[in-house]
Parts: sequence; structure tokens; C-alpha cells
Amino acid sequence: MYYNMNDIDVRSSNNFLRKVFLYMVLGVAISFGTGIYLYKYNQELLFSLARYFNILGIVGVGMVLGLNFFLEKISAGMARIMFVLYSLIIGTIFSTVGFAYSPLAILYAFGTALIIFVVMTIYGFMTKEDLSSYRTFFIVGLISLIIMGFINMYLGVGPLYWIETIAGIVIFTGLTAYDINRIKWESYQLADGDNETVEKMGIREALELYLDFINLFLYLLRIFGRRK
Repeated sequence: MYYNMNDIDVRSSNNFLRKVFLYMVLGVAISFGTGIYLYKYNQELLFSLARYFNILGIVGVGMVLGLNFFLEKISAGMARIMFVLYSLIIGTIFSTVGFAYSPLAILYAFGTALIIFVVMTIYGFMTKEDLSSYRTFFIVGLISLIIMGFINMYLGVGPLYWIETIAGIVIFTGLTAYDINRIKWESYQLADGDNETVEKMGIREALELYLDFINLFLYLLRIFGRRK
């Protein structure tokens, strides 16, 4: 059977996108599965791990930085292990969410985040527009969120909390479409890449989408939250 190069490129692109989404779904499943297990079935282990949350958070940040800045120097297997461990760490830390919010609020936030993510994924993939022009907007938005978060952490300004919440939902909703659009174009460039490179890039891009979804969920949880 004869295949032209366009067919091969499209097939390679689809394989890369499938790999990205599979890893992303795996990460979300590990995090939420870990959180549910610790909160519902093993709170003794959760309380034992709670004293190490600061260390786990630092290790998690280190893994994200490692996957972003040292990807070329590690193997695909190591990148895969780091991604799974990071998902476990986030799931462990976020298992405490169950003590602060009702199960119904968590379910609503998760369902809404999932719907927004799917809609933005379809838009980011189907649009003919190159969304890379919005990169500066998202960088400024993320920096602003971090600054507002630190201010609110120490001052506890009520209105600022809700401004940060709405801004976070808007930014991570847009970032989802932006990242999907960027990954789509990147997948064509990786059509001729070796399997090791494609695998590592797939894991890194899955991490980006994972972070988009998790952050969107957390900001939505503030909206639906019924604090216990």
C-alpha cells in the first residue's frame, strides 16, 4: 500500500497527541486516585505524610523544573518515572482538600474543570488561528497570579482572593486552548523525530496539560467550595 509523506506526518502527529493525552489522563488519575485513597481509606498514613508536605512540595517543584530544563539530559524512562512521582506527590498533598471542602463541591469543581478542559481542547485543536501571539498575556497573567497569591497569603484580603480566583479560572481556561494549539503545531515538527525524543516531549507536554487542569480545578473549587 502506498502512503505519501503527508499521510505519514499526520499519522505521526496523531500518535504524538495520543501519547500526550494518555500521559495527562494517567497523571490526573494517579493524583485523584491517591488523594481519594489517603483521605477515605488511609488517614493514618496521610497524617504521617503531612509533616513532610513542605519537603514534598519542594521535591515536586524540582521535578517540574527538571522535566522542563533538563529533558535532553535524562532518558525517557527517567522522565516517565519523574512524571508519575510528581502525580503521586500532588495527589498526596491535595488529599487534604477533603478536610476543607464537601465531596459535592469537589465533584462539581472536577466536573466543571473537565467540561472546560474538553471544550478548550477542541477549540485549541480545531482553530486555524495561531494562539502563540497570546504568550505574553499568559506569562503576565501567571506572574500576576503568583504575586496576588503571596499578598493574600500574608494579608488575607477578601476582595483580592476573589479577583485572584476569577483571574485564575480565566487564565487557565485560556492556557488550555493555548497549550493544545502549541502542542498541535509541535506535533508536526516532531513527525521525523526519534522515538526517545518524541517520548520525552510527550511527557513534558502532558505535564503542561496536567498543570492546566489541576490549577483550573483548584480555582473552580474556590467557587463551588462549601468549607467545612
